[in-house]
Amino acid sequence: MSWKDFFYYQKGERVAILLLLILIVLTMVMNGLMKRNTEKKILIQNDSLVQEFDHFQRSLKDRDVVDLKGDEKETDSQFYTDSNTHSSYSDTDLSFARSFSERKKLGEGETIFLNESDTTDWKKIPGIGSTYASRIVKYRDLLGGFVSVNQLREVYGIDDKLFVKIYPYVKADGKYNKIAVNKLEFKELLRHPYLNYKQVKAIFDLRRRKGNISSISELALLDEFTADDIERLAFYLEF
Repeated sequence: MSWKDFFYYQKGERVAILLLLILIVLTMVMNGLMKRNTEKKILIQNDSLVQEFDHFQRSLKDRDVVDLKGDEKETDSQFYTDSNTHSSYSDTDLSFARSFSERKKLGEGETIFLNESDTTDWKKIPGIGSTYASRIVKYRDLLGGFVSVNQLREVYGIDDKLFVKIYPYVKADGKYNKIAVNKLEFKELLRHPYLNYKQVKAIFDLRRRKGNISSISELALLDEFTADDIERLAFYLEF
């Protein structure tokens, strides 16, 4: 048998092979056409989605404009017209209402109390916002109250320029709390801003050696306390 015999086919076999080749070609052509149609449909769908999204965005913008105009009309109506009698306010009433609503800060000669004021009161002082008001109240609570207006300088962020600006609006009231040196636990004493770890440890060592401390003069003898420390603590320590 020669190699040519492998390529010899009878008539029926040749017809079958030809049909198979035609079928393969047709299959490839059909696949190509289907793929092209599928891609075209996807593009059409994407274009449709983009158009729908653009339409949705435009409708949102139109609705926002309508709502905004409606809010403005409602606000104007509420401000200028009495909701019960539907009668217009007088020019004097409107002028007073505007000046009252715009006046959020204290005027010249007006003051707040150093220890009785909350964050809302502190924010009425020119130069004091929510952050400073919160810091002042938190620091005041840690101290047990301010003894002097000058202690506001100790609040983080309040420099000399800001202090000079807010000083005229604050009035000392003498309402501050003392801490019981002989009764409080270590951690409780350590919470006070004027006491550090070494100083609290020295206080407890002294209490263990001699019992209750009778006066601040005993603390003045300890190396851990300077004259400035004693001067500041004198207002807050109770024996």
